Amino acid sequence: MFEDGICEIIEGFYSKTFKFSDINYQTAKREEQVDIFSRYCEALNYCDPSVMLQITILNRRIDRESFQQNMFSPLVHDALDPYRREMNGMLAEKALEGQNSILREKYLTFSTYATTYHAAIPILARLETDLVGHFKALGCDTHTLSGLERLELLHNQFRPDERFSFTYDHLVESSLTTKDAIAPDSFNFSEKDTFEFGHHTGQVLYLKDLPPDLSDKLISELSDLPIDMTITLHIKSVEQDKAFALVKQKISFMEQQKIDEQKKALKAGYDVDMIPYELRYSLNEAEELLDDLQNKNQRMFKVTLTVYTFSDDIEALNDNIYQIMATARKNNCKMARLEYLQREAMNSVMPVGRNHVEIERTLTTASTAIFVPFTTQELFQNGGMYYGLNAMSRNLIFFDRKTLKAPNGVILGTPGSGKSFAAKREMVNVLLNDPNSEVLIIDPEREYTSLAQGFDGEIIHISAGSKAHINPLDITMDYADEDDPILLKAEFVLSLCELLVGGKQGLSAAQKTVIDRACKLTYQPHFLNPAKNPVPTLKDFYHVLLMQPEQEAQSLALSLELYINGTLSVFSHPTNVDTQKRLVVYDIRDLGKQLRTMGMLIVLDQIWNRITQNRAIGKRTWIYIDEFQLLLVNEYCANYFFELWSRARKWGAIPTGITQNVETLLLSDLARRMLSNSDFIMMLNQATSDRMELAGLLNISNKQLSYVTNSEAGHGLLFAGKSIIPFIDKFPRDTQLYRMMTTKIEEVTEVIEPKEQVEV
Repeated sequence: MFEDGICEIIEGFYSKTFKFSDINYQTAKREEQVDIFSRYCEALNYCDPSVMLQITILNRRIDRESFQQNMFSPLVHDALDPYRREMNGMLAEKALEGQNSILREKYLTFSTYATTYHAAIPILARLETDLVGHFKALGCDTHTLSGLERLELLHNQFRPDERFSFTYDHLVESSLTTKDAIAPDSFNFSEKDTFEFGHHTGQVLYLKDLPPDLSDKLISELSDLPIDMTITLHIKSVEQDKAFALVKQKISFMEQQKIDEQKKALKAGYDVDMIPYELRYSLNEAEELLDDLQNKNQRMFKVTLTVYTFSDDIEALNDNIYQIMATARKNNCKMARLEYLQREAMNSVMPVGRNHVEIERTLTTASTAIFVPFTTQELFQNGGMYYGLNAMSRNLIFFDRKTLKAPNGVILGTPGSGKSFAAKREMVNVLLNDPNSEVLIIDPEREYTSLAQGFDGEIIHISAGSKAHINPLDITMDYADEDDPILLKAEFVLSLCELLVGGKQGLSAAQKTVIDRACKLTYQPHFLNPAKNPVPTLKDFYHVLLMQPEQEAQSLALSLELYINGTLSVFSHPTNVDTQKRLVVYDIRDLGKQLRTMGMLIVLDQIWNRITQNRAIGKRTWIYIDEFQLLLVNEYCANYFFELWSRARKWGAIPTGITQNVETLLLSDLARRMLSNSDFIMMLNQATSDRMELAGLLNISNKQLSYVTNSEAGHGLLFAGKSIIPFIDKFPRDTQLYRMMTTKIEEVTEVIEPKEQVEV
């Protein structure tokens, strides 16, 4: 095994392996399934007789302790540890529902002949480029394995209980080979249908009988078994002229048999057309095969399908074998033991690219492709956050939004479908697990108060009579990236003045000039000596305006007086709330019509301040906007959010819109563009009209659509990049976390006795 991942199996025969991800074949639209099947056929037809393919589907049981270590929130001995214990307890219970201790991996190994290792490099590189291209066209992510990764893969199969610690430096220091790095302590092939390796016993089965109408679910249902198992498909193309000759030879032989049977019938006085059914069926099948090869772009393949399983207990091994055989019978197939061929079978199962078992089925391209290796897509990333259980496999969904190209998100669902709860669950995960992230919430319905109180957040009530004050002139040195922050702030003040006093006609050029000058003069003392001169307020700006000689300045000052000293002066004071806490909720429920647009403009500017400040110190800012569709009606808000969605990744921001009215949302062209620029969409139960609109917009199949049709609260579809995962989430109700996150009136007022905390 060379370091670049090329393996010399025998002299002059070389292989490489790449790992490919699963795709949602089982839940895709019928036409999408046909398209995937056709593209997979193209990938098979690409391989000429000099190329051998080996598809490996590996089910590997992983250590439960290391799995929990990746999944659980580590305790950090702060005030949030009780919530971490609750979350860990919930995850431990959820992990029992699925097959989370089974890791499923899929590999394609391709092998070919070459005179030397150096001659094999360009040949395998060309094959790799083309085959990876075919699999990417199917929607798979691929990763070509290095020599070390291939050795680790083999090591995990031969020494499943040991840690892989080999490096290529070991070969320099000793006379060992790469084979020594992966071989178990011993092999014993003395039994006829099992073999021993190390402390384990293994057995390889092969596919013996196929039905005429094989379903595409055989591989899917086999790989769903929660056992240590390797499914292997060896596929070798037959030269077209040899395939024609073989089929014609078989037809000629059967035609001769037919003539002989007709002669017997004539001699016995029977109808000459009375030939045995088996012969007539086989002859028709052979003629159809010849037509497929000649006219339907089909090729002939030699295919061997084996299934390998092992255990350290013979009863457990027999139970595995029973499950495999039962699954095959369910699909009208028959699996049989390979007697006296276990050594050859073991070598064939290993993903190195050579078949040692000469028990092959002759199949066409379509018949070979029916063993489609794609099943159900899982979503489990180390370091990810909990989003529920996969509705199909019941496995945990753990995902890190930060890995997406555009982590912007939208949560969609009807009232009562669990939108706010899903958003809060994500916020809780961020606050418990990521100390380098902060959460800001725009709350139009006062739904996040309990969460903020439980997590020591700051709740800022914004209204005309509020005692909480936010200074719209707050500024940081990072406000405008590498530009002068005053320039960008002056633009904000212009927008604010245009909103307050501009009217339908807007501000005149003279007024804009006066505002720009006054803005610079207002900030000048602060930037000259920040320690001595605090950040100015609107009152300071008002006084600077009064000092300007132009008539326009006096007129502007008079128009702004209502917002400086009048009844709407809530924004003319220095900030007196803690906007630096990790969790800040901007409660805008009581923001009246007169102040709504101005208030939102100032809140959004405060959020931008926080984003720029966090970016400078390497922190991420998660922003949640509830009742998103209401704020998009406002032109200023819509433009701000559109710009935020466009620039969020660069600034370390992760915005999420939450809405129940999809139809209203999609009336906005900006909203549609923001949706298309969101790689994260959580879709819960949808109204009929919204469902149809979204199905067309996001290309959702009927099977996938069923998960958001009359679904229970907390059930839906998760779009994460190219993955579409149906999910369910039933959060335990007897927890403090649930009490903080629920929005149901009867549950909000319930008093829940905290459970005795158990160290998880």
